[in-house]
Amino acid sequence: MMRLMQPADIAQVYQIEVAVQSHPWSEKQFQEALENYQSTVIEQQGKVVGFCILQPVLDEANLLLMAIDPKMQGQGLGFELLSYSIEQLRNNPIQIFLEVRESNIAAIKLYEKSGFHQIDLRKNYYPLAGGGREHAIIMVKSCTDDFAKLFSI
Repeated sequence: MMRLMQPADIAQVYQIEVAVQSHPWSEKQFQEALENYQSTVIEQQGKVVGFCILQPVLDEANLLLMAIDPKMQGQGLGFELLSYSIEQLRNNPIQIFLEVRESNIAAIKLYEKSGFHQIDLRKNYYPLAGGGREHAIIMVKSCTDDFAKLFSI
């Protein structure tokens, strides 16, 4: 089941974040996201197994953070969650932007499957756990094609 994130979900969301990120968001940042952005979770058997946080900005949106519990990855949940989250955007964005670690091949494939494509590279953007930095791939999804399909334009 997919739904908007609730305050009671933050502890579970934070556990997923810590499991997948070398530099995780804090619980306070998730609380702020809950208050300021579109925050969605996917739940199975009463347990949050993934989350997606989108920041709508006028006619665009930024995908700030998304993760699926490592034990649940590879089942298509990320694709379902991302699709649902984009459909729920209230401002009908023209484009959605995101940044992803260059080494995160699974996420890049998911985003490409969801209609995103690379538009730029942000060099030395992400810190690495052992020191150094990693490039971020900047990707965009044009929603005008989806909109045209809905209305047969």
